[in-house]
Amino acid sequence: MKHKLIAQTYSVRKEFEKDCENTIKTLKEIGFNAIQLDGMRGNDPKEVARILEKYDMKVVGMHIKHDRFFNDIDGIIEEAKIFKCKDIFDKYIDDEDQNEEGYKKTKEQLIKVARQLGPEGFRVGLHNPEYDFNNLVEGKKVMDYITEPVAGTIIYPEVDTYWTTVGKTDPVEYSKQFSGRMPIMHLKDIKTKYDLNNFEENLTEIGSGDVDFYEVLKWGEKNGVEYYAIEQDHSSIGMFESMKKSYDHLVELTERIEQEEA
Repeated sequence: MKHKLIAQTYSVRKEFEKDCENTIKTLKEIGFNAIQLDGMRGNDPKEVARILEKYDMKVVGMHIKHDRFFNDIDGIIEEAKIFKCKDIFDKYIDDEDQNEEGYKKTKEQLIKVARQLGPEGFRVGLHNPEYDFNNLVEGKKVMDYITEPVAGTIIYPEVDTYWTTVGKTDPVEYSKQFSGRMPIMHLKDIKTKYDLNNFEENLTEIGSGDVDFYEVLKWGEKNGVEYYAIEQDHSSIGMFESMKKSYDHLVELTERIEQEEA
């Protein structure tokens, strides 16, 4: 199972911008063999691909800026080919689209892109819509509305355990409706006794907060989750140390689950 634990590079965005190679090297040393890319951070895509190949790191998912799904499909395809990755996710619905009209526009465009790129093997998805998680469109949560299939076309949900919890919803219970159609989950922990609107105060390393990751992994293994992306928006102990702490805790849980199922 531990091969399913991947690093979300948004976590190390500052390090990635400053020294891409050392960032990839350090993630490899922690134990990661794959990443989910979150932009180039000023690096040349071909150089990033060269470094990833050097350290035998795969790209198994890509977070794409919201606006690029509207005006840069060719650029997305080009990058996807460079990284040999066809799982692309709208990372965050832009502020100006966080309203009913914007959500409907987003769904329409993502469905259009999915129909265009699906025949080439692409899977188009949406990351947990963060602050607007509890907003409703036609009586449905934003994620539920956008990922509801349209004539067989699917927008793949990417549930984030932190933002779901901020929305006062249990991530496992919420994910049950997406059984068999959620290739990647985002894992990060939260201390719910602190202000839910202050991530610098409440966000913590996996295993140090209140999310039950044993149950998250158990559910994921039975319901088709292919990768678990570890993401750390903020760290008070050093980002690589935070990533290592989260990774090590999840490895322990995967070993426990494997032993129980042996």
